[in-house]
Amino acid sequence: MAHVPLSHHADLRCAQRGIDGSAIQFILDQGRAVYDHHGGCRYFLGQAEKRRLARSSPELVRHYGRKLDLVVVLTAKGRPKVITAFVRNRRR
Repeated sequence: MAHVPLSHHADLRCAQRGIDGSAIQFILDQGRAVYDHHGGCRYFLGQAEKRRLARSSPELVRHYGRKLDLVVVLTAKGRPKVITAFVRNRRR
């Protein structure tokens, strides 16, 4: 996916959460898209994508680490724009 601009809100949240543009672009390129029925489209890596990535590029898994749980929300209509981004907190 080509470079997608960040909204003002997304820019603030990414700065607060320590999320860089390369992590967002990686999730947009490698992740799956799920429409949330609220005008947004969520991009994230599922378990299958993470396993495939661990086999093919273990250095990327080490580089991104916890950021592989990143969820990027884009607008679903019109010109794509990043609305927000956050790292899922999955406690087991």
